[in-house]
Amino acid sequence: MKTISAVAAIVLLFVVTVAAQTAVSIQQSQRQNAIALKRYEWKSLVQILKDGEIKSEQLAIVSFDRDGNLQTNVVTKTPEPKLPEHGLRGLIAKNKKKEFMEKIDDLRQLANAYRDLRPDQMQRFHNEAKVIPEGNLIRMQNHDVLQRGDSMTMWFDPVKNRQRRVEIATLLDQKTVRIVSEFEAVSESGPTYMARSQINYAGSSLIIITQNFDYTPAKKSGKSGNEIGNSNRGRSNDLPSGQQQW
Repeated sequence: MKTISAVAAIVLLFVVTVAAQTAVSIQQSQRQNAIALKRYEWKSLVQILKDGEIKSEQLAIVSFDRDGNLQTNVVTKTPEPKLPEHGLRGLIAKNKKKEFMEKIDDLRQLANAYRDLRPDQMQRFHNEAKVIPEGNLIRMQNHDVLQRGDSMTMWFDPVKNRQRRVEIATLLDQKTVRIVSEFEAVSESGPTYMARSQINYAGSSLIIITQNFDYTPAKKSGKSGNEIGNSNRGRSNDLPSGQQQW
């Protein structure tokens, strides 16, 4: 009972003081977390579903080179479907695939835009957010973050000072987009990482699911991005990055 009361007191204290926190201090914490994650490598599974059917699936090992560049080594990948190559059918199939991949890229960029809010945008979010205790967590919610009518909600654990969940409701091409990201810690004292993210476009017509797991200390390759070359960094352009930090 005393433990519950202590947690509740911390939550209430956080609610009182959270509006006074600056975007600079929050971003500093995020930067420190990002730096800590660069000492690890992990597996990333990305699935793309259209109308409930898996269209693409990729498993990769992700790490950073000594210059801090993200490296993706594809382990397995869904084979490219055989499309008509000639005539009108070939042209239609080619255009549909191009539109599909452009939509995937647009959704990835939209998610990144909310992840990489400018300092003034992050400051406004915290200054204007509605802060509500929710169990042992606190929930912060605000609207009109990047677009009129959008919303972003964040859940924090004030005791362990860790982000737990982010939900975003927004629009792309006048259709609804819902982004839900969940976070876990590498270890009790280790950095926090995005364990799972799901982007829903137009309900469930197009879904992108990213799962990151099996974090282990990175092996020291001693190679820079130039030495590794472009072979790893260009192999997964058709899928969203498995590395996202909120």
